[in-house]
Amino acid sequence: MNLSSRGLVGLFLKVISEPRTLASRLGFAGVVLGAAFGLRYGLSLSLRELAPFLFQLPAIVVVTLISGARVGFAAVVALVLANGALLPASAWSSLGSDPGSPVDGSFGAVAGLFSFTVNALGLWLIGTLMRVSVRRLNATHGALLAAVAEQNTVVATLEALLQHAPVGFAFFDGRLRFMRVNETLARMVGIPAGEHVGRSLADMLPQLSGAITPGLEQVRATGAVLADVEVEGATPAAPGVWRHFLVSFFPVRTQGEAIGLVGMIVTEITGRKTAEKALAESEQRYRLLAEALPKMVWTATPDGRGDYYNRRWSEYTGVTPPAGEVSEWHTHLHPEDQAAALDAWKCCLASGAPYSRECRFRASDGSYRWFLCRAVPVRDDDGRIDRWYGSCTDISEIVAAREALARTNEDLERLASARTVELAKANARLKQEMEDRLKAEAQLRQAQKMEAVGQLTGGIAHDFNNLLTVIIGNLEAAERRVPKDDANKDATDIRRFLDYGRQGALRAATLTQQLLAFSRRQPLDPRPTDINKLITGMSDMLRSALGERVTVETVLAGGLWRAEIDHNQLENAILNLGVNGRDAMPTGGTLTIETANAYLDAAYCAAHEDLEPGQYVAIFVCDTGSGMAEEVRARAFEPFFTTKGPREGTGLGLSQVYGFVKQSGGHVMIYSTPGEGTTVKLYLPRHPDDVASEPVAPHPDRSRHAGGARVLLVEDDAALRALSTATLRDAGHTVVEAADSASALAALEEGAAPDLLLTDLRLGADADDQRMDGRHLVDEVRRRLTTVRVLFTTAYARNAAGHHGRLDHGVRLLTKPFTQAELVAKVKDVLEAPGNRGTVLLVEDEPFVAMVARQILEDHGFEVTVASHGHAALAHAEAAVAELSRNALVLAVVDVGLPDMSGDEVVRRLGAIAPNLPVIIATGYGTKELEGEFGASPRIALMGKPYDGATLRNGLRKLGFDIESE
Repeated sequence: MNLSSRGLVGLFLKVISEPRTLASRLGFAGVVLGAAFGLRYGLSLSLRELAPFLFQLPAIVVVTLISGARVGFAAVVALVLANGALLPASAWSSLGSDPGSPVDGSFGAVAGLFSFTVNALGLWLIGTLMRVSVRRLNATHGALLAAVAEQNTVVATLEALLQHAPVGFAFFDGRLRFMRVNETLARMVGIPAGEHVGRSLADMLPQLSGAITPGLEQVRATGAVLADVEVEGATPAAPGVWRHFLVSFFPVRTQGEAIGLVGMIVTEITGRKTAEKALAESEQRYRLLAEALPKMVWTATPDGRGDYYNRRWSEYTGVTPPAGEVSEWHTHLHPEDQAAALDAWKCCLASGAPYSRECRFRASDGSYRWFLCRAVPVRDDDGRIDRWYGSCTDISEIVAAREALARTNEDLERLASARTVELAKANARLKQEMEDRLKAEAQLRQAQKMEAVGQLTGGIAHDFNNLLTVIIGNLEAAERRVPKDDANKDATDIRRFLDYGRQGALRAATLTQQLLAFSRRQPLDPRPTDINKLITGMSDMLRSALGERVTVETVLAGGLWRAEIDHNQLENAILNLGVNGRDAMPTGGTLTIETANAYLDAAYCAAHEDLEPGQYVAIFVCDTGSGMAEEVRARAFEPFFTTKGPREGTGLGLSQVYGFVKQSGGHVMIYSTPGEGTTVKLYLPRHPDDVASEPVAPHPDRSRHAGGARVLLVEDDAALRALSTATLRDAGHTVVEAADSASALAALEEGAAPDLLLTDLRLGADADDQRMDGRHLVDEVRRRLTTVRVLFTTAYARNAAGHHGRLDHGVRLLTKPFTQAELVAKVKDVLEAPGNRGTVLLVEDEPFVAMVARQILEDHGFEVTVASHGHAALAHAEAAVAELSRNALVLAVVDVGLPDMSGDEVVRRLGAIAPNLPVIIATGYGTKELEGEFGASPRIALMGKPYDGATLRNGLRKLGFDIESE
């Protein structure tokens, strides 16, 4: 309640208490003082002698109360001064008179002024004290009113809190009966709040009173707070539902500190208990799952301390901590991984980001394996981390595979880098190859053209040779039938005309031989040849053929390899080149023939057709003539191409050289510069055994064989067959004719037993003809008649020996066209040659010993196969036993000291392959050790080294071979 609300007094107190500005207070003081002076002047006529304070003293009190002490004091001073100024002068002058003089009225006025002053000050002091007291009283009254209002607010707040609190409140008196219950507790137990007052706990909540009453009694007795007591049971609100409560007890004390009431706070925790139970079940399931997992599983608190590790940790680490304790995961880290892994773990704990790290953990045996460690945080409803869940997965195999892949990638990158360099080089090579390819294409076109021309000329020459053979044979037959009578002019003319015809036919035969040479179809008889010796032997012939204006010089290399070549054809080739050089030097010059050893590598051979890398003997024929232009050099090997006049050459010289060298497995090139000269380089294959064989002098012309032989003649050309048959019958031989292989075999079926088989090699019409050719016919005849002798005839010898026209060893060949005398002489040579005793397997690794032994054996009619190693000998023996159509293997000559196995071991294995095969064992270590094992065998002879022809022949005789003494 405010004091200013109580009538005039209250209004006066309000006026006194209210704060005012200085101007308003001064203004109020002026009004009051003015009023006081006005009264004084108004009454001054009748009350002139009266003291003015009768009106002014109340004004001082009013001014002091309303305007304050300072304004009141100023008013006192102002009134005193004003009153003093109003006194007459005589009043002031009387103050200085003799004290003994009589007192008049003036002195009384001054005394009244002093009295007024004293009273005014006293009233001012009283007014000041009254003002201060009133203001303090008013302030105290206001504070009291504020305290009451605050208390009312607190009480209202507490009441509202009590009624609307989310927890239940109850207050009990000294007898533990309900005094008050809030609405929350009333709803909680299902009983209205008003019904609780004055009733006991047992009456209202019988199922809970047993658990709650002890707490109430304890607080009432001790006065101590009892917090968080869990109570469970049913309530009237839900009799069949078991509920959980959390109860706290506290005392309520009165002013005398005595416990007047006991308060109770009740919170229902049924939901929390249910959640805790579900969480416990969930954790139990998690633990069971974690224990069953093959991974290492762990959990940690929000600050990173581990609080659970599954059984797999203990199995792997071998550490089983005491119950209630754990062995932290980072204590098992590899020392090299520990710092980095822990730093990353601390960062994740600070940021809350998931943890993932590959690191190594120590196993129970002390070894380390790679694991992938991961951990994720689980947060509560407020977003705070509640727990970390982690696992460690063994990735050792993955890391090993990754490292292997990384190494593979490094290898691939290294290979890619190397490949890039190679590609750059290959690009450069490709550019060069493109240029080389253009050149090679030009060379290929030239080679194809030469091949086409060669096939054409070879085919023409083949058929032409058959015709020439018939022509020459009939001219010779006619010439024999013309009498040699010089007196008979007609006979002489006929003989002259026949001779002209025969000479023309022979020139045509020479031309066909040149065509066959170019087409690489002429029969060749390659032998190991000393080229230096051959060129030295040709010196006189070259100087005679080239004339005096040409100087012949030779530069012959020392240590020159032997070449495998037909020496007769090589002489013709060198002579052809010399003649061409002479024609290029009409005023004379120098012809140089040089020899050297050469090696043609793969790169050079790849750029040239039909050329194999290897060792070659090189012959360089150089002249100092006019040289050739490039277009001439490019066509120099073409047949019939010549720069000479129509009557000066056929254009077949260089083409014949080209065909001969190519057929021999060699290579020929022309290098020429116009005005400086030409060099022709011949590359001839080196003989593998490098053993020289001297050229064999041709047999002189022999007369027809006096004794007759049985000859089976097989020739598909009817005219040539008839001519050859007549010629052989004239020579005294018995001839059985056959037009093809089938007819020849039919003659054998009818009983023919020829001493000689004379057959053409090419019995088919063309390459696609399915009829048996001469070579296969010989194989079949020899299968039936092993002792028959064979003579081949051919117009060209592409298949003469199975090696591009180069004769196999032991093959006898008569080349078409031939004269009747050549046919009779060749047949006689074959028939008079020593009989073929069979094949000897000569197993010898020393080339010169093998050469001597082979010559001795061939002189006695044996065919010889040389093997330098034991395994090669055994392979040949197995093939010879399996192929019965060939000459039978009749003897083996075996050296004891072989590179790959001992000779006695070879003899033992030969005995298993061919048990009845005679064997001569040659040894340079004495025969005593071998006699113990082989001496008693009738099929084995022992021979010491070195041996000569007589020793070898004695060995042959010991094994039963009929060998004549020399």
